[in-house]
Amino acid sequence: MTVRVRIAPSPTGNLHIGTARTAVFNWLFARHLAGQFILRVEDTDKERSRPEYTQNIQEGLSWLGLTWDEGPFFQSERLELYQKGIKDLLARGLAYRCYTTPEELEEMRAAQKAKGEAPRYDNRHRNLTKKQQAKYEAEGRSAVIRFKIDSDRSVAWQDLVRGTVVWQAKDLGGDMVIARAASAGNIGEPLYNLAVVLDDIDMKITQVIRGEDHIANTAKQILLYEAFEAEIPEFAHTPLILNQSGQKLSKRDGVTSISDFRDMGFVPEALANYMTLLGWSPPDAREVFTLEEAARLFDFERVNKAGAKFDWDKLDWLNSQYLHAMDLSELTNLLIPYWQKAGYEFDATDDRPWLEQITALIAPSLTRLTDAVPMTRVFFAKQIEINEEGAGQLEKEGALKAIEAIREALGSELLTETASAQAIIKQVVKQQKVKKGLVMRSLRAALTGEVHGPDLIQSWLILNQRGLDRTRFEQILKTDVEEAPILVENTSTTSTPEPLAEKEVVSPTQVVEPSTPEVVAETPASGEEPLPESVAETPESVAETPTPEPSVAETPTPEEEAQPETVAETPSTEEEAQPETVEPIASQESAETPTPEEEPQPETVAETPSTEEEAQPETVEPIASQESAETPTPEEEPQPETVAETPSTEEEAQPETVEPIASQEPAETPTPEEEAQPETVAETPSTEEEAQPETVEPIASQEPAETPSTPSVPETAEETISPIRQLQAIGQKVLLVLSDLPEYVIGFFGEYQKLLAAIALIIGALLSIKILVAVVDTFNSLPLFTVFFEVIGIGYSGWFICRYLLAAKSRQELLEIIQDFKKQIAGDKESQ
Repeated sequence: MTVRVRIAPSPTGNLHIGTARTAVFNWLFARHLAGQFILRVEDTDKERSRPEYTQNIQEGLSWLGLTWDEGPFFQSERLELYQKGIKDLLARGLAYRCYTTPEELEEMRAAQKAKGEAPRYDNRHRNLTKKQQAKYEAEGRSAVIRFKIDSDRSVAWQDLVRGTVVWQAKDLGGDMVIARAASAGNIGEPLYNLAVVLDDIDMKITQVIRGEDHIANTAKQILLYEAFEAEIPEFAHTPLILNQSGQKLSKRDGVTSISDFRDMGFVPEALANYMTLLGWSPPDAREVFTLEEAARLFDFERVNKAGAKFDWDKLDWLNSQYLHAMDLSELTNLLIPYWQKAGYEFDATDDRPWLEQITALIAPSLTRLTDAVPMTRVFFAKQIEINEEGAGQLEKEGALKAIEAIREALGSELLTETASAQAIIKQVVKQQKVKKGLVMRSLRAALTGEVHGPDLIQSWLILNQRGLDRTRFEQILKTDVEEAPILVENTSTTSTPEPLAEKEVVSPTQVVEPSTPEVVAETPASGEEPLPESVAETPESVAETPTPEPSVAETPTPEEEAQPETVAETPSTEEEAQPETVEPIASQESAETPTPEEEPQPETVAETPSTEEEAQPETVEPIASQESAETPTPEEEPQPETVAETPSTEEEAQPETVEPIASQEPAETPTPEEEAQPETVAETPSTEEEAQPETVEPIASQEPAETPSTPSVPETAEETISPIRQLQAIGQKVLLVLSDLPEYVIGFFGEYQKLLAAIALIIGALLSIKILVAVVDTFNSLPLFTVFFEVIGIGYSGWFICRYLLAAKSRQELLEIIQDFKKQIAGDKESQ
């Protein structure tokens, strides 16, 4: 018997992914058994069926490669067959006219719901007399045709996917409507279940393959097959396609129609391949195969019962595999419509070689056909936008010079080979004395506006054929000179474009090139007057100098409210005079003892970072007075540590303690700087200075005060003896513990002897079982030596327990042995 299967979509919408997967399984089964695949369009629902949907279904099946052997057949053209079947059932009393109104049906359902029953028709009009029928006709009621269902029976079939399926007839909802309502004794339009059965009988369908959501319909249809005395086909109910939440995939989940998948850039081979894997697994665990290859392997034994979740990542991966393996000419044909839809200008015939070069360049990176549109925009656009990364690359030092050198080396040459482009790059690298990576990345940014993309050399060759590379070089360089929206290199070439400096983040090296303002800031010849100008010229300097406030928290002494800023604003050479980075402590005190006269001085000193030693004697004198009291000598390089040891408020307590030593240090390291500072101390006497000289002196003197306290030789000898005594004490404790152990063991066994004997018996039994198991395992797989040594170990352990622990005499003997050993150790100790 020839296998005949069918796909029967309803044209109430576009071809759905679920219907398409059912069509794939029908097609595979038919081709596997050399059968026939039939297309039937179930368009009996005149209100919802549309010709455009019918066309979409046929185009979708053809696009997937699911060619049908017969059809398409339309149910709307087979109404006579259905009318004949209904009349046959009425004549044989297997169907009847039902005049129940919609209102009556609603009341019936409400009553059943109130009782907690499932809604069903109560068959109230099954046995109407002709007189009752005439009465209803006279009332103007229309009648549907219902098929009688015996609620006492069950319906069973052997499903190709699910095995034996049994359905109770009482759960089918009562007598089934097979034709819509009609009046005046007419028969209305046939409904789904009747039309399907009559079509399958007429078309000699041997297997009905459809989704599991039709299982309830299958039970009803088997009853109709029996009523028409026809051969019942085999049924296979495939698993549903689910969304990621485990629900049936529907239009609410977004893309579900085959035409949508096509528009998204999926190729039919990949989509058909993926639908094959939705519920079926090949025996060789392959994932990439054609429909013909799958047909040779397909059978329902490998179709799953559980639903199949739709996985977009898997579909994308499969699609990429087909695109990467596709012939260049075929892939170009597929990409051309997407480029045309995007508005790219080209001649599909004359530009064919150029288009194929683009295809070859991007093919390895394609996942969907739609990816080609953004990936190839740079080859069709006359102007490009430079993204943030590309702009950052072109801002790097030497980038624009490299682009200009490439443009000059290129000239009017037409690049036809990779070697020519590589030679230009090599020449520019050598000429500009820069790294090849800088040239390559800058070239890509200039050509494509990005720093990532397909092969750079091939991209350049493709652009060169249209002259787009020269256009973009000129665009980049021209924009840099006239507008300079993002290119930093232009800042260094132009002399002093203040607007550009404000617009761009200029690097320090670029600012130094034209005017070297930082040098002026570091070595002011006449003091503070030129500094404000230099600060105005170098916005970065201004950005750096505001950091004094944070630095004030780091400046050492309490009096240095003005100088903390000096320290903070002198990043270059203040180390010579400020190694006293006593700053962590001073920050607190500076906030405690502010002096108004220092307000103008921070700025002057702050703007003279490197040469404060020459100009500061006068300006810093008031501040130096406090410094001299706190840090009298320039040997502060070692003293920051000392200061770090004394928090900012210890001056009140420590003056007297370290005063004698502090007086010595200034005498030890006098320097010219301090010649003026002692005077300033005398010049600015205040309550602060009265305490602070003493405060600073202890700070400077703490280290000398600590150094004399080095341990003497007698102390070290005592320290060497103490570890021996500690070891002896530890040994004595260990001996005490060991000596008490036998007594503890004896007492423990005396109290729990019976319990321990029982436990020992159980352990012995378990060990015996273990030995037996080990012996058996030995003969099976393990080497004999393993069990042999295990038995020896267990036996010795058992002997020791029985010999010394279980019997009181044995425990006493063990105690005597330990005590003798203890005495022997004690005797050795006394002899020492």
